[in-house]
Amino acid sequence: MNKFSNLIYLFILVLFVFSSCKTNKTSTQGIKGKVFWVEGNQMPQASQETATSFSPAGKKPVIRTINIHQLTHINEANLGDYLFGNIETPLVVSVETNNEGEFSVMLPPGKYSLFTVEEKGYFASIFDLDGYIHPVKVEKNEWSQVEIIIDYKASY
Repeated sequence: MNKFSNLIYLFILVLFVFSSCKTNKTSTQGIKGKVFWVEGNQMPQASQETATSFSPAGKKPVIRTINIHQLTHINEANLGDYLFGNIETPLVVSVETNNEGEFSVMLPPGKYSLFTVEEKGYFASIFDLDGYIHPVKVEKNEWSQVEIIIDYKASY
């Protein structure tokens, strides 16, 4: 009976020690998303055969480099016809999409602006009401999901 009691006490002690230990879980957060390319005439058109409208060519996943800057106001970047030139805010990180246009990057909590790197500049087409360019907020232990549609060669 004495051995049995000792085993119970040992079990309770081990259980107490492991249950009181904090696990050192690393927190991860950042931005995940997908990048698409759209070009050409995107207006619905009537077909003579069916007299109904059809959907124009869809968005296609694309390989691109995405530059993630500190939150950037419209006054902190030079905008040309369709692309941005000089961006005054610091570059935080660049990330490459895969063949399916997908990307993911771990970032500390904060607010960021996203730009795709194009041949003649940087593209972004989303602005908030305060004039910030493609703003994305990263919260602690959360992944922000984004979809980037590069459509400066499309007409609507």
